[in-house]
Amino acid sequence: MAVSFTAQIIHDKRPMLAVIVPQLRKNGMHYEVNIKGFPRFYMVWSALGRYDVAGGEDAPVLPYGLILAVSDAIEASSQ
Repeated sequence: MAVSFTAQIIHDKRPMLAVIVPQLRKNGMHYEVNIKGFPRFYMVWSALGRYDVAGGEDAPVLPYGLILAVSDAIEASSQ
């Protein structure tokens, strides 16, 4: 697996660059996501069958479309 990768995502009909850093932790694979204009956040595989924001109540509030776009980018990179 690569140390980090970038993905071009579309959110609100605007292209954005997401820098994604995989991190293997004792409780599974986490992905640190950095997108200009948004707080840094982490994503993990969820029971919903896709990647979702980790952190529970401490997680930043992000647009749902952005979360789905990053989830798709992470899935595409792992294939």
